[in-house]
Amino acid sequence: MLPLRMLGLLMLMFSLCDADSCCPPDTNPLTLDVPKVIKKYGESVFINCSSTEEYHNGMYWRVGNKDYAMELDYSYISWSVSLSAWNVTAECRIKLDDGQECSKELEISLYQVPEVDVYPLKYAAAVEGRLYELQCDIAGAAPVQNLVVRWYKDNRTIKKDTFTNTTKTPVFESSTLTVNISRGEHGAQFRYAPDFENNTEYVSVHEGHDVTLNCEAEGKPPPVSQWTLDGGMLIKKQNLIITRVNTSETYNCSASNYLGNITKQIHVHVIKMIPPTTSADQTTNEPSTPTGCPLVLTPAELVVRFGDPASVNCSTSAAGVLGMGWEGRYGATTSKGPASTWAVEEVDDWSTKPACFINLKENGSYHECSVWLAITLYKTPDTVSVSAMAPGPMIEGSEYRLKCHVANVTPLEKLKVTWYRGNETVHTQMFDNTSKTPVSAWSNLTVTAKRQYNGALFSCKAELHLGPNGPERVPTVTSAPYMAAVHYAPEFKEGSYIKVVDLGVNVTLNCSAEGNPPPEIYWKYTSAVNVRETTRGRQKSISVTGATSTNAHVYVCVATNIVGRVTRSVTLMMTGKTSALQFTTILWFLILLVVIFISILMIIVYKCYKKNRQYTFVPNKAKDCSEIPMTPQSNGDQV
Repeated sequence: MLPLRMLGLLMLMFSLCDADSCCPPDTNPLTLDVPKVIKKYGESVFINCSSTEEYHNGMYWRVGNKDYAMELDYSYISWSVSLSAWNVTAECRIKLDDGQECSKELEISLYQVPEVDVYPLKYAAAVEGRLYELQCDIAGAAPVQNLVVRWYKDNRTIKKDTFTNTTKTPVFESSTLTVNISRGEHGAQFRYAPDFENNTEYVSVHEGHDVTLNCEAEGKPPPVSQWTLDGGMLIKKQNLIITRVNTSETYNCSASNYLGNITKQIHVHVIKMIPPTTSADQTTNEPSTPTGCPLVLTPAELVVRFGDPASVNCSTSAAGVLGMGWEGRYGATTSKGPASTWAVEEVDDWSTKPACFINLKENGSYHECSVWLAITLYKTPDTVSVSAMAPGPMIEGSEYRLKCHVANVTPLEKLKVTWYRGNETVHTQMFDNTSKTPVSAWSNLTVTAKRQYNGALFSCKAELHLGPNGPERVPTVTSAPYMAAVHYAPEFKEGSYIKVVDLGVNVTLNCSAEGNPPPEIYWKYTSAVNVRETTRGRQKSISVTGATSTNAHVYVCVATNIVGRVTRSVTLMMTGKTSALQFTTILWFLILLVVIFISILMIIVYKCYKKNRQYTFVPNKAKDCSEIPMTPQSNGDQV
């Protein structure tokens, strides 16, 4: 017998034995399809866990300190893990038939994109050419051990900092740099003369409309702006508002501080629009010519992705061309004709709307006309995702709504969202929003929960149908699948029935049911010494050893979960030679009872007859017994 101290030590060892330490690595049957994930904080990840052990006592997921539904019938289990906690943990666990419990932990690395701010370490006056100390603050970086801060001058790296902090949660870090100040240092805060991003601008405006001109300049100290027209001073403000414009003019804007000044020109062109011709047989790939304005645009309509290069040719066959060109914020150009090309390396302005113009001299008079370029800018969604609008699992028979979120897409009126359940199309939706800038869109899908939807994958696909001038392949972004969880009441694999067996044989009655959550199953019956219950997985069985007549009754199986409760019954009946012998015995016993009864009855009748055979009763006139004459009879003669 073990000493008490040794026994206590063994008990302590068992209490400290978790799933991993009790399960040797070489016998661990669990495998994760993705053993390690690197995800942005707040996202979710879908993981499959499989086991090489076909028979077990249950597989389940443990996320944090919470255990989820156990799977008993299959050797794999899937789960969607929400990554909304920095210390989130997830592990797949299995209970083996030999009593061991094994687990496989998912390695999770969460990151967060930080906010970055660069500023001078000392807010003192600084002039170009002097040393200056800058500080870069990085707020909310995680994991910081993977953070690298690089300082650049132009396109050249001049310093790199790394960090050794091993915390998983967001932290605040800083990096400093001493630079020789020049206006070329991107983001530097220093004193320098004013500078314009562009020294010449072209602005187009419809005749009679208002326009606002901007004289924004960079400089330290902030420069003072001044507007002039034909040498005359108009106003000392950064913005110049011109109402009801009717003539084309060139405005001069100057910005100055004590370190210097700079001037730029803004050419305001008044457009007298002539609408383009429309024809039923004209396709958008053909040149466009406005009625009365001898200009042809090729192509007539431009479909381009935001940020991509673009070009359109404008040509004329008219005589007397004094000049022609393009007007707009980008790509403005002029030529003497007979053609001019609008070309930009990057279309990065959602409001861009270039116009081709022409100045003509006909019959001694001058006139000008213009035509807009029909341009469609598109942007594919940043993300497309599916989520449930109500938390928790679905209940069979109830209606639920799933939401498809399409983030930052344009043009919305060209967007088509298609819903899928597995590979089956279940819903499509178009949109009528005419916004030309990126917006987010939502599409809802109403689902009536069915048990066959449990584990079904719902997804949505966002497509931009941009017409014949769009890209050959329709721009498409598809969401990650959303796995539905449907709870439903138990259902038996077979119904109630009658089972007839011979006395003395062994009988087994099985009961199993499908349900979600997995149902609890139990039997209701009259207990007996030769009856016992066994459990394997989700099946509960009753075993009757050497069946007797006392076992012949109704056995009821009950399956229940949080959704509902169902029952089924098995009626056990006995038959065979032993039963026939018992029936014959009972029959002979009944016959014997009948014979005995008849015999007793005959004896009673005989005794009564023997006692009364010498008297004749004449009750006609008798009043009492004394008046009854009695005469003996002999030989059957009356006296």
